[in-house]
Amino acid sequence: MKAHTLKSIFIILLVVFCYNDVYNQVPGCTDPMANNFNSLATVNDGSCSYNNTSYTPPVKVDPVNSILAETSGLQWAGNFLWTFNDSGGEAAIYRIDTISNTILQKVSLQGASNIDWEDIAFDGFNFYIGDFGNNSNGARADLKIYKFPFSAIPEPISNPDVIIAAAQISIINFTYSDQPQPPVPSGGNNTKFDCEAMIVDGGKIHLFSKNWVDLNSTHYVIESVMAGTYIAMPLETLVTNFLVTAADKTVGDKVIALLGYQVSGLANHFMFLLSDYSGGYYFNGNKRKLDLPNVTVMAQAEGICFKNGHYGYISNERVMRTIGGIPFTFTQKLRSFDIRNFVSNVPVTYIFTGNGNWNVPSNWSDLAMPPATITTSTLIFVDPLPVGSCILNIPYTIPTGSSIMIHEGKHFVIQGDLSLQ
Repeated sequence: MKAHTLKSIFIILLVVFCYNDVYNQVPGCTDPMANNFNSLATVNDGSCSYNNTSYTPPVKVDPVNSILAETSGLQWAGNFLWTFNDSGGEAAIYRIDTISNTILQKVSLQGASNIDWEDIAFDGFNFYIGDFGNNSNGARADLKIYKFPFSAIPEPISNPDVIIAAAQISIINFTYSDQPQPPVPSGGNNTKFDCEAMIVDGGKIHLFSKNWVDLNSTHYVIESVMAGTYIAMPLETLVTNFLVTAADKTVGDKVIALLGYQVSGLANHFMFLLSDYSGGYYFNGNKRKLDLPNVTVMAQAEGICFKNGHYGYISNERVMRTIGGIPFTFTQKLRSFDIRNFVSNVPVTYIFTGNGNWNVPSNWSDLAMPPATITTSTLIFVDPLPVGSCILNIPYTIPTGSSIMIHEGKHFVIQGDLSLQ
């Protein structure tokens, strides 16, 4: 048989296989928790709908330390919770205790200014602080993100008050591609180009706008995490009917939480849980909205972060409101949340954050060491200290349906036997 005939047969077979693969796909809702779940669907088409769900995140700390009366962002890093104050506060982040109102450490950024800090992210190596609040007139021309290495922060007991040198801080400047330049003032709380929510994912910075005009949120992407000047490009828009004030992504899994509130009435709060998304988009998968309490319970919530694959924290600013002609003051609080009842197949997560042997509980987040036998839907995330290693010094088995992930650039040493079923 001639060579060109073989090539033609191969191409025909390839086309047939690809056609059959596409033809056999059934789009629909793939989430068993949705009210329109289609058991025959093989491709999530983003059509899942859910019954109205109310959820009240329980209080952990009330009040949070008075120094943090305007806590505006949260991030879990190095087995501790971090936050800061928004516009006009010091250019500093704070390591805080999740049980008391104690501030464990203050970390100041030399040469930085806090014009309107709104969110904080962590990629396993670096902190990113978003100075991009833009609600005063919508015309800021100095939107930026400060980046510095987590390893630059010493331990807190002997160093309760430290300064990160300016030489260790990178600045990521940006503008929005769809905002006229130079920006035109639009008046207070009347702009599409405010932002209070950010995550870092896949080597890119993802911003979620706080659109005061249309009450939706546009997902913008900055295609780098390196210092420089960039244009944030709009990728997709989600109709929220509330103002998005914070975002975070689970460790090692594809779930994103968007937090926010309505600017009208009693400022009802909401949380969108985004899951099973694909192709670099976040709004094309499941979009489950939880109804949270109003201002009388949640005050003004502007910080959210995951601690692991299902559990996390929410913080609110101290706020004063007049309701029915009576003035009220609502204190700054720290709350917790758990999404296992709202998102399908959320794995049980164990995170190695220390340095040394696997079977030492203190090397694991919250002293939660994986048991000798784990069930399916378990995620073990190996993220040792920047100069440390995770040493698997015992035989261990990862069953089918569970996984172990090693953070990029981190050290995982296998001294015992690791079996992957």
